[in-house]
Amino acid sequence: MVGEGVPRAAVRAELTVSESAEFGALRAWLARVPTVRVVQVPVVPGPGEQGAWDVLAVLASGTGALAVAMRSLPDFVRSRRSSVTVTIRVADDEVTLTATNVEDAVPVIESLVGKLPDDDEPS
Repeated sequence: MVGEGVPRAAVRAELTVSESAEFGALRAWLARVPTVRVVQVPVVPGPGEQGAWDVLAVLASGTGALAVAMRSLPDFVRSRRSSVTVTIRVADDEVTLTATNVEDAVPVIESLVGKLPDDDEPS
């Protein structure tokens, strides 16, 4: 469960990265999308879980902006020299991108984006 203090947004996605060294690079990558806000937040372990980790919360006022950010993730994974994986969670759905499955994951990302409610946000 994501920690408190995260701003509310109309739509959001949560991302985790397999390598902590790539966290800052992913945050900078997503920050290039002008109408989204990227916030690093701690995850509170659930009952019986140990450890702590962070997620990137990608917040947007509309689905269009969030869709742009999510559609850029395969390019991020392709651009890395390491075998980084990025896990995307939107609502109750999740997909993990790796260098070996990035092409297969693109339709899944499109499906996640397609499940977001429509908005009146200008393009």
